[in-house]
Amino acid sequence: MRVAVDIGGTFTDAVVIDDDGNTNTAKALTTPDQLYDGVLSALDQLGIDWTQLDSITNGTTAGLNAFLERRGARVALLTTRGFRDVYELGRANRPDMYNVRYRPPTPLVPRRSIYEVDERMAPDGSVVLELQEEAIRDMAPRLARDYDAVAICFLHSYANPAHEHRVAELLRSADGALSVVCSSDIAPEWREYERTSTTAIAAYVAPIVGSYLEELEICTSERGMRGSLRVMQSNGGVMSAGSARRKPIQTLFSGPVGGTMACLSVADDLIEETAASRLICVDMGGTSFDMSLVVDGRADVELEAELQRHPVLAPTVAIHTIGAGGGSIGHTAGGGLRVGPRSAGAVPGPACYGSGGTEPTITDANLHLGRLPGSTRLAGGIALDKAAAQQSLTAVAESLGMDELGLAAGMVAVADSTMANAIREITVMRGIDPRDFILVAFGGAGPLHATSLADELDLATVVVPVNPGVLSAYGMLQTDTRHDAVQSFYVRVAELTDEALEAALSDLEERARLMVKEDGFDDQAITLEPSADLRYSGQEYTVTLPLDTSRGMKALIEGIPDQFAEAHDVRYGHSNPGEAVEFVNLRMAAFGGMTRPRPQALPTGDAPAPSAIERTWFGDTWFDTPVYQRSELPAAAELAGPAIVLEDACTTLVPPTWTARVSGHGHLVLNRS
Repeated sequence: MRVAVDIGGTFTDAVVIDDDGNTNTAKALTTPDQLYDGVLSALDQLGIDWTQLDSITNGTTAGLNAFLERRGARVALLTTRGFRDVYELGRANRPDMYNVRYRPPTPLVPRRSIYEVDERMAPDGSVVLELQEEAIRDMAPRLARDYDAVAICFLHSYANPAHEHRVAELLRSADGALSVVCSSDIAPEWREYERTSTTAIAAYVAPIVGSYLEELEICTSERGMRGSLRVMQSNGGVMSAGSARRKPIQTLFSGPVGGTMACLSVADDLIEETAASRLICVDMGGTSFDMSLVVDGRADVELEAELQRHPVLAPTVAIHTIGAGGGSIGHTAGGGLRVGPRSAGAVPGPACYGSGGTEPTITDANLHLGRLPGSTRLAGGIALDKAAAQQSLTAVAESLGMDELGLAAGMVAVADSTMANAIREITVMRGIDPRDFILVAFGGAGPLHATSLADELDLATVVVPVNPGVLSAYGMLQTDTRHDAVQSFYVRVAELTDEALEAALSDLEERARLMVKEDGFDDQAITLEPSADLRYSGQEYTVTLPLDTSRGMKALIEGIPDQFAEAHDVRYGHSNPGEAVEFVNLRMAAFGGMTRPRPQALPTGDAPAPSAIERTWFGDTWFDTPVYQRSELPAAAELAGPAIVLEDACTTLVPPTWTARVSGHGHLVLNRS
């Protein structure tokens, strides 16, 4: 058996799958103070035999939460003498040009904790000034005493990492408990500020991530587990816990990425049934609303991301997140109604949880509107208190001069509008027509709001996949091990020889293979995808092209200018044929293939009689709405709205103007009627 766990802001989800494709799911409240307590609680609910577990894959928020809450490690930054201010100066660009209150991001490492080192590399990797090792030995005791982690970012270390690695060796020999992160290991790319920022963030979260994984390994071992602990990565792959300790920067977005990777499997199913290959994936949980795109069976991966305006040089599945979830709180501001981004979280949670919450949330509003049936049981069997939900709505409703029903409908409408606008940011604002896509909704609250989002965006089809409430965890079980290697490679295409490119790719391939082998895979299970960052000569930013080496290096090099011009035109709307094109970086993605048992096929039949009738508010009137158990719906079953479909970790709402059909793979396909 294999298990995956996704830690959200409100709930921790767990999924177990065996070799025959049988699955079981569980939810537990997240425990912010000790994340592994919530993980263990969810795992215990699965009732698994710990000795039979092959692996546990974890989507951890330990590093991300430490960064967002600014409670990471005390970090010292070592840099080449004369470049102490690179991190604080950053870039001169203003992303919000007309915002007179704009402030650049506050560095994670204050200037007093930045130390200059006598050493220097040239851009080609040759040594300009030898490392003064004695100064490092003298500095080591003070760094170990005053700091938890050290970030090392020397000039041009992407071309030659020798000095960084030697300093790391000296510091670790002085104090083995000191966490040391080298820029040449996690971001061996040009652009000093971005590389320094990435290294500083990695060092800032490294002790937190390492401590969490160590504690989780101890707890699972005590329960009898003999398999491996794996971690979901921001790039859409998984890695061993040991690799995660060395590359903590890749754990920052590991939770939401699992849902996107699960949607790749959904896309395969939909292609078989509907020929649809473009998906807008939305994950609405208790705290946040995450969006991503799947196009032609591939997730949208960015090579550079931003975290609260701090640049991160690491391959990351492009996910846009806003503070809108089932726990988002409704409140007044400026005489009007606002919803979120503040959330009730897991503690105290929405008022209807009966755990001390008093402010109205989206969950309370849906319960009051009858869209969330009162018989629903949430994570761990939490019963919902309708009276508490109504009471939480009363105070805000009175302040706005309306009743509880009007406030509840208004809160849902405001939240839906906010989420629809966020989807427009990743589609319309990028020149993408969302009407060409199918909306895939998951998370505990996503299927409740999916059709409203589709109505706002003029989408005709919504898909609620199998196990939507725990889909992010399920996606981690469908994901290959992945490691990325990158190397600076600055040369014009016209001046590049076949031998030079082949030698550089061969070296990069060897490094990437080694990382995957360290996670337990042999050569037969490893696949490689080379690519390159290219630009027109004199440009600042690049376009990444896949490299097809099957035709030989000569044909590859000859075809690059035309391929680049085409890709540049798609990305920026123009190109300059005939202009000199140059390489900036070479990249190699290495994958260790995982077996994926397919879920068992559903029997075919008609929809059964509803298990209950719920009084539900749609538009401006109440409807008697049939309630169905999803586990009782066979393939090809059709439901006419209004209807509610219940399952252990999720509720799907089918409004009066929509219909639902169960696909052959068990997905709910909703269409506007």
